[in-house]
Amino acid sequence: MNWFREEYRGSDQRRRCSVKTILVIYDDPRSQSTVRVRRILEPAGYDVIAAASGHKAMNVLRTREPALVVLDICMPGSSGQDLCRQIRRESKNVPLLVLSAITDVAAVVLLLELGADGYITEPFSPCEFLARVRVAMRY
Repeated sequence: MNWFREEYRGSDQRRRCSVKTILVIYDDPRSQSTVRVRRILEPAGYDVIAAASGHKAMNVLRTREPALVVLDICMPGSSGQDLCRQIRRESKNVPLLVLSAITDVAAVVLLLELGADGYITEPFSPCEFLARVRVAMRY
């Protein structure tokens, strides 16, 4: 983890690059997973917006046009599958990564078929997560 801190926190060159906004959709923006995602992405130069519901997420998606969406599929009030469908209907080009503790192959395949560009299971490695974010954004 030491190399991670040195490469991403100490790099002034990365900070001068344009900031890319990532929308993180989680049932609780203060949850451990959301905080962990923020701690990985912000030092790497990304602006993180957290939304705690599908409604709030869609408002952000329409007004801010994020470069990437990270979606938790266990949402109160609406399923992650429904939200994935809605995101794909309204914004076909935004990369969409699903972040979930659910490891069932059928669930993974369903989300990928609904339009997710990737599926990351929790717990996850910070290095792998950041790599998947970059790949999804064609960084």
